[in-house]
Amino acid sequence: MEQEPFRMYMRDVAHSAYSEAITGAGQFLAWYREYREPAEIEKGYSELDWVLTEKALLRIQVSPSSIEISTFLLSKLIRVTRNYKIVQKQDHYEHVLNRVVAKFNNGEACEMMRPLEDIINKEQTSGFSHLVSLLG
Repeated sequence: MEQEPFRMYMRDVAHSAYSEAITGAGQFLAWYREYREPAEIEKGYSELDWVLTEKALLRIQVSPSSIEISTFLLSKLIRVTRNYKIVQKQDHYEHVLNRVVAKFNNGEACEMMRPLEDIINKEQTSGFSHLVSLLG
């Protein structure tokens, strides 16, 4: 199954900021939405997306009043740690990738969580597993 196209909340204004942030980051490879939820104080939503390009991992948080984009260079990536949950089924156990932590040689780290919808509905096509598989 093909992944759905990347779409951001407040697309018109957020896309211009995103375009500035990915300049020189190489080809787009994968993305996933960690969450989208109603903003508590403001009218609208708060959304957290992750985008992987050839040279960078971007964390993009958009709310009605701000856009925050963090860029992590893959050339500085030194470790990827995967955390799995063990889930008991009727007659066996399964492991489910729940959280990934990427550590960089400048001391920074970023934590990516599996979207709740993915855990509830394993048939749903999400970019989380795809992005993580490309990350290393």
